[in-house]
Amino acid sequence: MLNRRKDIADITLKALDQYNLSIEEQYFLTRYQPENRLIIYGTLAPGKPNHHKMTHIKGDWKPAILKGGKLETKGWGAELGFNGYVPTEENEQADIPCYVLFSDNLNENWDFLDGFEGEGYKRILANYELEDGQQGIGYLYAINE
Repeated sequence: MLNRRKDIADITLKALDQYNLSIEEQYFLTRYQPENRLIIYGTLAPGKPNHHKMTHIKGDWKPAILKGGKLETKGWGAELGFNGYVPTEENEQADIPCYVLFSDNLNENWDFLDGFEGEGYKRILANYELEDGQQGIGYLYAINE
C-alpha cells in the first residue's frame, strides 16, 4: 500500500507526522526502518561494476534474497547485463539474490543514489530475507513504469 504513495521515498522516521499516514503505516515504518536499509541486486552490489559509488556509505552488507517481483530486461543496467526489478503478482515472483546494506548514513545519501539511478528507476519498499531467515523491508530501485 505504501508503494502507491508518490512520496514514499521521501518519508523519514523523524518526519512521520508530516505525512498523512495511518497508525498502521507509522508502526510499519517505525518497526522496519526501511530508510536505514538498501536492497541492491545490480551494479551497486559488492563486487559489481559500480560498487565503488557506495564506498563512502558506511554500514554492514549482508547477502539476502529479494522477494515480491522479478527481473526484466529493462533499465540502463540491462545494457551491462543487470536486469531491472519489477514488482509482480505472487504467481510471477522469483527469489532474486541480492545484498542489503544496513546503514544509518543512507538518509544523507538518498539524493546521491536517486541521481545515480536516474529517472528510469524509482525507490520503492521491498521485502528481503537474510541467510539466517530473518525477514525485513528496505528500499530498492525498481524500474520506473
